[in-house]
Amino acid sequence: MFNKIRNSQFTVISIIAYTLTAGTIVQAEDIPPIDCMIEPNIMVEISAPVDGVLDTLVVDRSDEVKEGEVVATLKSDIEQVAVNMSKERLKLRQIEYKRAQGLYRKKAITLTEKDRLDNEKNLAELDLQHAEASLDLRKIRSPIDGVVVKRYSSPGEFVESNPIIKLAQLDPLKIEVVSPVSNYGKIEIGMRAKILPDFGGYQDLVAEVVVVDKVIDAASGTFGIRLELPNKDHSIPSGLKCKVRFMPETKQTVIVKTTPENSVSTEEVIIPAATMTDETLMCLTVGPYKEQKTLNDLIDELDSDIKQTALRSDTKVNTTYLVVSELFNTLEETKNKMQSMKEAGFTDIAVMNKNGKHRIALGLYRRQAFAHERVEALKNKGYEVHMKPVNKEVSTYWADIAYLPQSASALNNVIPETRRAVCDEAIKISLLK
Repeated sequence: MFNKIRNSQFTVISIIAYTLTAGTIVQAEDIPPIDCMIEPNIMVEISAPVDGVLDTLVVDRSDEVKEGEVVATLKSDIEQVAVNMSKERLKLRQIEYKRAQGLYRKKAITLTEKDRLDNEKNLAELDLQHAEASLDLRKIRSPIDGVVVKRYSSPGEFVESNPIIKLAQLDPLKIEVVSPVSNYGKIEIGMRAKILPDFGGYQDLVAEVVVVDKVIDAASGTFGIRLELPNKDHSIPSGLKCKVRFMPETKQTVIVKTTPENSVSTEEVIIPAATMTDETLMCLTVGPYKEQKTLNDLIDELDSDIKQTALRSDTKVNTTYLVVSELFNTLEETKNKMQSMKEAGFTDIAVMNKNGKHRIALGLYRRQAFAHERVEALKNKGYEVHMKPVNKEVSTYWADIAYLPQSASALNNVIPETRRAVCDEAIKISLLK
């Protein structure tokens, strides 16, 4: 049933049909193309919350970061010592309070004495929280999902209020437009428009109006408009000049929302519904799926609605980085070392057993820089650890299927929205020849 074509990766799409009202059509046709600029949605310069010496900077220009991800750290030896001291002080207060409870039950001490020790224990807990918060301030985190635009500092430099790195949020992109006042009232929030960059072969970029200024600039006779352009895979760079053309949609139109695999919908492109005639075979990419059987079962279910099918697969090697300790001969020795590490402030660790030998696992990281940072922190405390790459092969499967337009509803009901994509042109030619 299947013919293997070639290995490749595609984005996932969903198809939604809708018709715009006649009023909107007239307005869009009356609006000529307007100059615009594609810009990042947010630009932010990250500074350290406290003064200090920059210890590590784990990102470089063009690296992608997630909100809350640690991008840099300051020297924190004193703060780490303060945390350790607070932990030891709290242990003592907890022991004293536990002992006081027994003595109070035996009427060996007064209620006032027991309450005093209870209060000292609570203060020790707050002192530990304060010390840990001070230590956490030495970790500089990203406030947004974005891309590193520029590095201002390097490890070893003393940083104060000056920025360390600049980040840009590229999904979505914003399109800033200055429109003549003659268009006021014709452009409304929610309208869609084609974006035509002055550079690059970008096709069918569709943005949505999110802001229409309510104040006209009297001097220039213009008002501002902002559109948002989905850019989940960061394939569209910011900084491009462009033209925006508000779309007159006089007939039913199909909006194809492209979605990078394993993510939510992003870019939208417009395909005229008139191309979907009953005589024209449509091409759809289905996937990715981790199991070939799952894909086979889905194709079998749609057998009567599919005219032709081809299966392809792709195998990737995912590399993660495991930080582990030296080998220990006994479990007791391993647990003692693990307790020592926990007291030094290293959490999220576990014992690994293999062939009668024992190690301590100290974290599995997707990025080598983060694993290296963990190794250096442990070595600075005198622990023998190293980083170990872990490779794992991951296979994914797609099916390219040809079908008649009248079968689109059946396919949409069976194939999840996040598993549908318009065929790549080369695949379409190969499948439909």
